[in-house]
Amino acid sequence: MIAQVSYGSCRMCEIPTGALMGHSTCRGLDNLRDQHVYPELLAETNIDVLHTLHVHPIRNQFWQFSLCNVYYLWQPDELHQLLLGLVEDLLHWLLKSLKAGNVKDQFDNRFTSVPRYPGLQRFSKPLDSMKRSFWKGKEIRGVIRTLSVNCAPILDCSKDDGKTAAETASDEMVMGAVRALCEFSLLVSQQNHSDLSLTALDNALKRFHKKKGAIREQKLLKSAKAKVD
Repeated sequence: MIAQVSYGSCRMCEIPTGALMGHSTCRGLDNLRDQHVYPELLAETNIDVLHTLHVHPIRNQFWQFSLCNVYYLWQPDELHQLLLGLVEDLLHWLLKSLKAGNVKDQFDNRFTSVPRYPGLQRFSKPLDSMKRSFWKGKEIRGVIRTLSVNCAPILDCSKDDGKTAAETASDEMVMGAVRALCEFSLLVSQQNHSDLSLTALDNALKRFHKKKGAIREQKLLKSAKAKVD
């Protein structure tokens, strides 16, 4: 309400709503919102342009405060934006990728066979058999703690198991995206941060944006194959 942007759109940048995997694979934010540009568009009655940028065509009272950018006031919501947003989406795409590679059964077996250990949550059912209402912040945090370990042997690119060069490269990218987002999610949950942890957070996020394109490419290849068939 304070930013006066459309529901579901980013309050900090002008990325199109519904874009796959959040922001661009090249950078974290696309075209940062500028509170000096929108008043000019409103004054020139460029309503269609404002709608395209997902900005409500009404004057925002915060625009008049030049030293306070209303679009930078937002703090990330770890539960809804990260855990129940980006991480949950990654889990769905990861399962589709494992299924396409005929290794989902191996993943399910490892996922349900995590040994008992203090602080680790154990799951008795495969990831995709759980109802959506079951997913809460606690459950997704539990999945994140062992996700990289469960995926690593399955997506191991050092094994000579008959994969093509393209398949090996794709598995390496998928594993890189999974590891980067798991590291980022675990680092975010820390109560206190230092320059070292903030640098690690930034590096993990950059690696995720660099690697996540593999999942998008798999979806595009699958869509093209379906059209050919």
